Parts: sequence; structure tokens; C-alpha cells
Amino acid sequence: MKSFRNIIDKTWEKLLVLFGALCVLLPTSPLNLPLPYKDSGVFLYTGWRILNGELPYRDVWDHKPPVIFYINALGLFITNNSRWGVWLIELFSLFVAAFIGYQLIKKAFGIFPAMFSLLLWLLSLVPILQGGNFTTEYTLPLQFFALWLVYDSDKPDGWRFFLIGLTGAIAFFTKQTAIGIWIAIIISLLFRKLTSAQIRQWFRELSLISIGGLTICIIVLVFFGVQGAFPQFWSAAFKYNYFYSSLDEYDMVSRMSSAASGLRPLTRAGLLQFSIIGYVIAIGLILFNKKSPDGFRSLLLVGLIDLPVEFALIGISKNTFPHYYMTLLPVLALLTGFTAWAFVSLISTWKIPNIVKYAAAVGILAVFAQASFNTYMDQLYTYRKFNKKETVINYIKDNTSPDDYVLMWGAETFVNYETQRKSPSRFSFQHPLRREGYVDEALIIEFLDDVIQNRPRLIINTLSPNPMYDFPIHTAEIDSKISYLQSHYCTVKDIAFWTVYEYSEDLCDP
Repeated sequence: MKSFRNIIDKTWEKLLVLFGALCVLLPTSPLNLPLPYKDSGVFLYTGWRILNGELPYRDVWDHKPPVIFYINALGLFITNNSRWGVWLIELFSLFVAAFIGYQLIKKAFGIFPAMFSLLLWLLSLVPILQGGNFTTEYTLPLQFFALWLVYDSDKPDGWRFFLIGLTGAIAFFTKQTAIGIWIAIIISLLFRKLTSAQIRQWFRELSLISIGGLTICIIVLVFFGVQGAFPQFWSAAFKYNYFYSSLDEYDMVSRMSSAASGLRPLTRAGLLQFSIIGYVIAIGLILFNKKSPDGFRSLLLVGLIDLPVEFALIGISKNTFPHYYMTLLPVLALLTGFTAWAFVSLISTWKIPNIVKYAAAVGILAVFAQASFNTYMDQLYTYRKFNKKETVINYIKDNTSPDDYVLMWGAETFVNYETQRKSPSRFSFQHPLRREGYVDEALIIEFLDDVIQNRPRLIINTLSPNPMYDFPIHTAEIDSKISYLQSHYCTVKDIAFWTVYEYSEDLCDP
């Protein structure tokens, strides 16, 4: 009996966290979501091409940093090109993030704040998941781990700061704007060392963080440099993102306003509201309670700095999408746990029987879980209906062979992955070719030459009825190549509002 109780004592928290992660990700599993969303489709396609010996940026263009592509390649490798492998990595990643976050908040604030925080941030993840397999999902365990390292950062352990730098660099090469926590850590360390006249200690800690970060940077740069792909890597992952986020007509005020409007999903479970309360209380504690433990104060200080930093990083892009807000979840979880701790500390002075306290705790958790039930079911049904492009996928499979190229005109690379048909160009979607300031004549000619030389069996215009070949640059050479493609790819039919063109040796009918 004792051994069984020991097993329960050692596993119930892990099972609780696993159950929570599983509930969040079940709607996005291939069992419920028939087809991947656009971004996920690009990552899956790139992962598939990596398993076939190709290299991101050189052979498949995308502007995300490289980690996401190799995560997808690993997932596809595990389950023989099935999305289930990627979904399992998502589940593992979320479980690790949730378990580290739970243990951290439990250690800092207690068990009820840890459970309350866990529930709210997992519920808040549901409406911003957008089909899953996003870069910001995979940075969550890194963010929570960095917060864990901060909690004990006063201990004289150089490896702790090295790991902070290491995880920060991995997060950067997963999504460049997911480094808010690491920025906050460096600023908080500086603040603490300045106020205690230990600036030399800060330089030592910063050096260790930098060494950890540079280790990953060198590995990534050498990897692409050795394979002759560094120019393409730099162009896609850095140059393009600069132009994407620095359009003059979007000033910072407009971007912050846009970012603020996207916070609404984080209010449904109460996560944002509780974290704001915690933010205000934390300011008071930092300023007026000098006797709180150092680890406690250092963790809160990072949270106070990180929240506005994360918000600013989200607002860098001219467009904000729900999944961008995943980077806020660790700091919101921390501040929500702190709010719950403050509330528990207050009522602990009241003379209330323990059984009433436990019943109230369970009741509070149940109320918040029930309040998000409709949101959860809406997401479940929304994903289930995402199957409108299956007719196009079946048409491609029926009318092409696995060796045929298929060009998806637009941003529907997931069709190439689902049909296992390769794109004729590394530009499997054409957004970069339409980005003024980034695209030049050489890139457009490269794309057109690839299409002409590889001669895809089908070209499918997903932007129909909008015209294809609408580039911001036109020269005699570009127009000549466009004319060739227009005269040899003839309209076959329309499927699901997409127009299908097929190659013909003869000229198309006018």
C-alpha cells in the first residue's frame, strides 16, 4: 500500500501536466485537423525536403530561422513522413514547458498558485494555437527553463549563466523575436549588480551568457557556411525579415495599437487580468519589501521587465497574428502565479477550516475551466472543418506522378507536402518575390528559370481570380519568360476557387 502511495505521490503532478498538455493539443492532432495551416505546411514541406537531402534557404526558401525546419524533419523521420511525429514533438515540448513552469511556480509561490497558473495559461493557449506547429510553441520550454535558471541565479554557478545564453540563442534561431526573457534577464542582472556595487560580477555573468549564445551562433553559421548556403540563409532569415518589419507607413504607435488589440484571447480565461494584478503587486514588493528572498525578488524583477519587452517585440511586425502572443505566456503564467500567492497569503490569516480552503480551491479551478469550455469546443470544430482543399489534393494525386513537379502559386505549400509533390523552385510560395525592397531582378529570373527548366506538370493559382506573375519588377527578360509560361500553361479547370493550369507543348488557345 505504501509503495502504491509513493508511486502516486511521485507521478500525479506529471500526469496532471501531461493531461493538460494533451487536452490543449488534441484539437490540432491529425485525428481532428485534416490538413495543416499555411505556416505549418511550409515547415512540414521543408522538413520533408531535408529528409530528401535538401537544405533550407538554398533549396527551400522561407524566412524563419532554421530550428523549426529541423524539428519538423525529426518529427517526419520518426513516423515516416506522417504529421503524427511532429504532433508528438509538439506534445513533448508543451509537456516540458508546462512541467518546468509548474515546478518553478510551485517552488516560488506554492502548489495552489502553480495549479492555478498552469490551468489559466494552458486554457489561454487554446485560442492562439492556430493549428499548431508554430515556432513560438517550441520556444516555450526554453523560456520557462530560462526563468528556472534565474530563480537560483544568485548561486555561484557559471554553468547556469552559460545555459541562459545557450537557450537564448536556440530561441533566437527558432524565432528572432522570442528572446524577450533573455533581454529581461540581462537588464535585471545589470540592475541588481549596479544597486549592490557588483558591476564586475555583472560583466562576468554577461560574458558567460555571451559564450553560451555564441556557441550556438557559431554552430549555425558554420553549418550553413560549410554547405555554401550562408548568403541564402542571411538573405531569407535576416534581410527579408528586416524589410518585412520596417515598412515606413506603419509607425510604432500603430504597431503597438495593433499588438494591443490582439491581446483579447488572453483575457478569456482571465490570464491577462490576473497577471496585470500581479504586475502591480510585484512593483510594490520590489520597491518596499526588501526582506523577501533574493530568488523570489530576482524572478519577479525579470517578470516586470519582460512583460513590456515581450509586448514591444510582438509589435515589431506590421501584422500581428494570434500565435505571436505565445511568447507572453511564460511571463503571464509567472505573474498569475504571484497573484494567486498574494491572495493565498492574505486568506491564510483567516480562520477558515482546511477542508473549506481545499473545496474553494477546487471550485475556483472548476469555474475557470468551465468558462473556457465554449472556446475549446469552438476550436475543436473549427479545425475539424478545415478540409476544403482535399479535392485539390486528390486531383493532384490522381493526375500526376510522384516524380512530377507541382507549383502552388500563392502560399499553399502544404499541398506540396500533402501530395508529396516537389515544387519546381525553392520559392515554393512567392511572397518574397513580391516584396518591394527585398526582391530584385535576379531572384525573379531565378524563379522563372526554375519553373521553365523543371516544367511542373501543374501550376495551381491559389490567388484566383487575381493574375499570376504580378511582380514589382518588370524587364524585357522577365516579361519574355512570363510570356513563355503564359503561352504553355493552359487552363484546365477550377477546383475550390483555385485555377489549375497544365503544361502543353502547343500554344494555349487565346
